[in-house]
Amino acid sequence: MNAVLGNPMVTTAALPLVLGIALGFVGRASTLSAWPAAVLTWAAAAIFFYWDIMGAPVLWPTAASQKLIYLALLGAAFALSAENNPNLRVQAGGAALLIVVALLWLSWRKLLSGVDLQLATAAVVALLIAAGLVALLWIKGAAPSAQTEKPFLFPAAVLSVGFAGAITSVLAASIVVGQLLGSLAALTGGYCLFGFIEFLVARRSSFGWRTGTAILMLLCVAFPLIQTSLLAPKINHVAALLATMPPLVAWLVSGRLQFLLPSARAPRPLAAGFLIAVPAILAVLIALVWAPQGAQLGF
Repeated sequence: MNAVLGNPMVTTAALPLVLGIALGFVGRASTLSAWPAAVLTWAAAAIFFYWDIMGAPVLWPTAASQKLIYLALLGAAFALSAENNPNLRVQAGGAALLIVVALLWLSWRKLLSGVDLQLATAAVVALLIAAGLVALLWIKGAAPSAQTEKPFLFPAAVLSVGFAGAITSVLAASIVVGQLLGSLAALTGGYCLFGFIEFLVARRSSFGWRTGTAILMLLCVAFPLIQTSLLAPKINHVAALLATMPPLVAWLVSGRLQFLLPSARAPRPLAAGFLIAVPAILAVLIALVWAPQGAQLGF
């Protein structure tokens, strides 16, 4: 049993996938889909993987990997407060500010020694994720829509960022961060799988994140991706930038790219998810093709 639970494939993919499906079932209960239970449930799941993979919080963290769990806790606290504040400007501005704070905290040593290509890449990564988060919050705060794919946009964006970030991180010799992003992607993927099956079977769905949960999960994949862009020794800069694009594509899918979606109701969420994943797929392909020899082994 210990050998099974200690297998990285189980802890990185299978366990979070099953947990994501379980969270889909849990979300059907009205008491657990309301504030603050929904945000707390997802925060507990995300922080569990942070804790399990990155280690317990260290007092006065110095290494970037030690700072990630504190950023996740800060993101959870902000998500709880944002959920209770319906002001879209406060939600979007606070989330964007938190991403900037994360970038500055993770990179202050590099800033003191001067700007280099990795620091510039990390800054653009943070900017693109912040822009995507603000755009998706604007969609979420808009008037209710009959679009069947709308509840899937935020989870699909998080899934795509996590997936692309995981592969890019591993190939950039940042394996632990890759495991974390892979776990968060699998967690979201399990939830999306449950939601899509429920949608197909029942033709109606309780699927969809509350605003606080959506902010939390995108922040939780943003922080490790910023660290990878900033510190991974073999990072592919183009792949890192492409990995941040799914939230912006999700915003476009809800508007200007609507013509690419089928008119039939059932396949629309799947088609939207594929479009959102296109930049992530490109990021993975670029990272694989131009991966330095031995990068996948962390050498």
